[in-house]
Amino acid sequence: MSKTTKRKSTKEKITRPISIDHIARIEGKAGIEVRHDGKTVEVAQVNIFEGPRYFEAITLGKSVEEATAVFPRVCSFCAAAHKITGIQAAERAIGLQPTKQTVKLRELLYIGDYLESHALHLFLLALPDFLDYPDAFSMAKDYPEILSAGIALKDIGADIQTIIGSRYIHQENAMMGGFGKLPTKKKLESLEIRLKGLRNEGEQALETLVSYRNWPEVDAKRLHLAIEPFDSSYTMLGDVVHASDGTKFNVDAYKMRISEDVVEHSFAKHGHFNGQPFMTGALSRYVLFGDGLTDRAKELADVYVEYLDANNPMSNNFAQAIEVVYYLQRAENIIRTLLSSYKPNQKRIKPNITKAGTGVSMTEAPRGMLAYTISVDKNGKVKGADIITPTAMFLPILEADLKRMSEGLLQQGIKDAKIIGPKLETVVRSYDPCVSCSVHISKVK
Repeated sequence: MSKTTKRKSTKEKITRPISIDHIARIEGKAGIEVRHDGKTVEVAQVNIFEGPRYFEAITLGKSVEEATAVFPRVCSFCAAAHKITGIQAAERAIGLQPTKQTVKLRELLYIGDYLESHALHLFLLALPDFLDYPDAFSMAKDYPEILSAGIALKDIGADIQTIIGSRYIHQENAMMGGFGKLPTKKKLESLEIRLKGLRNEGEQALETLVSYRNWPEVDAKRLHLAIEPFDSSYTMLGDVVHASDGTKFNVDAYKMRISEDVVEHSFAKHGHFNGQPFMTGALSRYVLFGDGLTDRAKELADVYVEYLDANNPMSNNFAQAIEVVYYLQRAENIIRTLLSSYKPNQKRIKPNITKAGTGVSMTEAPRGMLAYTISVDKNGKVKGADIITPTAMFLPILEADLKRMSEGLLQQGIKDAKIIGPKLETVVRSYDPCVSCSVHISKVK
């Protein structure tokens, strides 16, 4: 070999891959791929290979009421979120206005989804990372009270959805214009009593998390988006989106602001806001509307404000823990308000479709903003549908955080994939991704 050839070969960049075929303890199937040269990361991506779900196409030509029963099948974990958001879009398409009681019951149903989803994420998926266990079952041997609290919170969330929606997965009792059957006062009163008794369990995740600090490697200024609550408090329903850069826009305009792009390595599209990656979820809700928190949740957020860092995605875990405390009490308050003037025999408003229309709805699912557009023809058949899910929205910034985490560790001299890999998985889990939701639509080349 000549000197020239030898000199050239020493300058060639050697790429070292880090591959995680399956990310443990998330909803759905996905992997991580990182390629680096020992210092600089060239590629950091989440490979989502779970099969696409063509829900928009499936519902074309179906009656709009049938479509609102199909949409929640996107994912069982987020069924109530998809159900309520889809129903709202469908109602707006035909000009149907639900009663105030219906709106309150829907919010209570949605809170059940939040409590179940957050409890699952925090207690069974995320806390093993911080307590250094491979899974929740191993953790439970030494921390039985943590698992017990998580199951109790998950159970109340499931029971709220069962009582309001007829079952805790794919709640068919929630319909356009109201509910097929309303819960009795006795069942609502029973829920209120149980919610009061779970206040200690509601704080368990937060008390555990405050023993741990966010990892500085993923610190970075980031853009947050969240929906302004309709009643100036802190909830998942509203009609105006706020961005942390000061931008505001009505939910009707989301397609003009939020775009989805197909990427080669994933069945899930990637979302951008005005061309920028952004974060959405519990941390974003807190960053933009945390002043709306009340009572005990507000006290805890003020005490542990240093853990709610807008620039660190791991703070999403803390924000979810605060939301558990908040929504337990908000559910109590909603039930109390409902019972003060409850109409257990109120009939649902049946759809009366006389002309074609398009309806748009955005809500805050547990993992972030969820957007629906439904177009209906004059015969009540779906002629167009569009869904953008939270995970599809935050995937670009999640991948940017994986790159930051990888480079930070490499710069510290840590190159062992067995050390880097679990840390990357922990970063992914902090977002609480719902992979099944994210692959509802994609172009397959």
